[in-house]
Amino acid sequence: MTARVLDDRYRLDRLLGRGGLGEVHQAHDLRTGQDVAVKLMLPAMRALEPAVRRFEREAQAGGFVQHPALVDVLALGAEADGTLYLVMELVRGEDLAKVIARGAVPPRRALGLVRQVLVGLHHVHSLGLVHRDLKPDNLMIEATAAGERVRILDFGIVKLMGMAEAVLGAAKLTETGVVFGTPAYMAPEQALGRPVDARADLYAVGVILWEALTGRLPFTAKDGHALMKAHVATPAPALVEAGPGAWSTPALEALVATALRKDPKLRFADAAAMIGAVDATVAALPAGMP
Repeated sequence: MTARVLDDRYRLDRLLGRGGLGEVHQAHDLRTGQDVAVKLMLPAMRALEPAVRRFEREAQAGGFVQHPALVDVLALGAEADGTLYLVMELVRGEDLAKVIARGAVPPRRALGLVRQVLVGLHHVHSLGLVHRDLKPDNLMIEATAAGERVRILDFGIVKLMGMAEAVLGAAKLTETGVVFGTPAYMAPEQALGRPVDARADLYAVGVILWEALTGRLPFTAKDGHALMKAHVATPAPALVEAGPGAWSTPALEALVATALRKDPKLRFADAAAMIGAVDATVAALPAGMP
């Protein structure tokens, strides 16, 4: 079977994953000889204006926010039928969701991975962007000579504020009262459709860390609506309540409890403050704990 080639340049070699908006392929750039990742919009989405705008916004944000913790966006293209595609740096590794699926992650590794995410978020937030859809599936881990490196993916529902809004434009992709994101990782204010800022991303990081340390989510429910209600009204359980296999120390419990406060004013003020708390938690881990 002949491989599909986009614009006589990008040969799609292998499907890597599929989401609600598009599918991601490993591809080969026939001009440069490099392997890249191509996110191709699903045919059913190209007639939906909000989906098209999300796709375009992801390209804009990726080109604007460049950092070692983020995946470089190389190009935005369109086929003759209007199907958009996004060309990105190819990250070879696995997402954090696959790591967690194998069981609870030891604290030093979990905290090291989360710290890298926070460093990337600190840069993103400083430029006026809020990711709004952080989850293990959007965190790729690649092995390097210096150790594990985390890369943040998918800025499709990013919120623009400050500098980013001034540079990329003030067009709104969402409105107050409309909920976007993944319910399992959604901050209470986001679930309620209220305005969000960087602290919503820090809440999501808290959920991710809780899940990594226990191997399961802090809240489960029969559907997305019930899950969002839990984030809004149900106190976050302690790590130790997750049962056998969960990692817990007083410092770990305090770290996730602060990140998961319902009121954003009671969470960490910003990513830098949470990085400081992560470093203090690592320093407080018992000597024999991995």
